[in-house]
Amino acid sequence: IICADGTHSHRCRKQRARHRQRLDNMGMWLATAKFVAQTAGVLLAETYACQKTAEFIPDFHDHIWGGSAISSAIPKGYGAVILVNVIGASLALVTLSFKVSAARKEYKVDLPAMYATGKDKKSVTFNCIQRGHQQALETFPTILVSSLIGGIRYPLSVWLFGCGYIKARQEWAKGYASGDPKNRYSNMWAKHIWTTLVGLLVAAIAVAVELLVK
Repeated sequence: IICADGTHSHRCRKQRARHRQRLDNMGMWLATAKFVAQTAGVLLAETYACQKTAEFIPDFHDHIWGGSAISSAIPKGYGAVILVNVIGASLALVTLSFKVSAARKEYKVDLPAMYATGKDKKSVTFNCIQRGHQQALETFPTILVSSLIGGIRYPLSVWLFGCGYIKARQEWAKGYASGDPKNRYSNMWAKHIWTTLVGLLVAAIAVAVELLVK
């Protein structure tokens, strides 16, 4: 690394490293802002659809946003949120755990060890498969709670985010299981593990704000 004066220095390398870190942080915040804007647009679209269908297609409106038999405050569409975002997403994580169990037998990594300790190809591949499941477990509480909260007000959007999450999570793990961590985003669906997560968080935040304001 050459500084402006043509010399190599530790101080110059530190400055460049800090600059790269600032750019990385800026990129992360810009990506998050993009996700928030996209998902907020989905919620606004549902709000508009709810209003217009109530006016022009009342039967359709009632099937999704109308009060359920359990409570008038819980829309009928909330049932789809439970089926997909709670039950479906849970089953998706169970299928990933099955893949980890199969990999333990194939690569001979016995419990209670969570990861293989070697650096060879088999150890790395097993660790990638295990990480594909473990990372899903780390974010699942947020997915679950946000779905249960956001679905009360935005059942259609939350259901769509749930469907997208299940697909994205499977593709992300499949790419990771190749043994090369860089491949976890090789499929176009994989990046939507974050789009759907942000979308569900925005839906939950919108419900919280509405409760506080109204």
